[in-house]
Amino acid sequence: MPEQIWFKDPMILFQADTWTKFVPTKDMTTAEALNAVLRFSIYFSLMLFVATSVSGYIMAIPIMMVSTMLLYNLFPNGKTIESFIASESKASSEYTMPTKANPFMNVLLTEITDNPDRADAAPTNRRDVKQEVYKSFQATSDIYMDTTDLFDQAQAMRTFHTMQSAKVPNDLDGFKKWLAKDLDAPDYSSAPPARHGKMLSEGYVAAKGSIRSLPNSTDKKLGTVPTGPLPAKRLAK
Repeated sequence: MPEQIWFKDPMILFQADTWTKFVPTKDMTTAEALNAVLRFSIYFSLMLFVATSVSGYIMAIPIMMVSTMLLYNLFPNGKTIESFIASESKASSEYTMPTKANPFMNVLLTEITDNPDRADAAPTNRRDVKQEVYKSFQATSDIYMDTTDLFDQAQAMRTFHTMQSAKVPNDLDGFKKWLAKDLDAPDYSSAPPARHGKMLSEGYVAAKGSIRSLPNSTDKKLGTVPTGPLPAKRLAK
């Protein structure tokens, strides 16, 4: 039978099979964890009071009692916190991860026929993927370099990179959509010129001072303007 919260059954705190549970664990329910926190507060406050004779430590007990009551009423079933590491490990199964034979996860010539359904390369901006790339590159034994030297390793790695799409065949349509940055998508913004402004800000603009931005010299008239009257045209004979 699961343990109830302490304010529903106060004797649950000091029963023979529960009084030693004063450290919360991940296997405990919300009620068991809050009861463990309160037990620890009671034990620790009493130890400090006995050691120092300061009655102020006893006030920590009612404070923790009120706190555990509030937490249980706010989160009766606990609160699930998303784990960044767990999400990374779960997502790793959806990608091709670095290996000794293929540190940068690109499509090998042998995979075109032997493994055409291979997953795309893992994002190299993830910290765990970067570490795997370094480890896999260090384990490569068919190159003549000292992989224990960080400078030499960085110099050797800079000639390689992971392709934008590492699938068979490559995701050309997805890459085009990424380059377009949703310019063809409907514009739901409140400002009508928002789409035009986005195209101007992200499109090609001639650099100031370049040949395109300078005025064309052929548009200007050359020579000098006469100050006196022009000579009369010679009459045709």
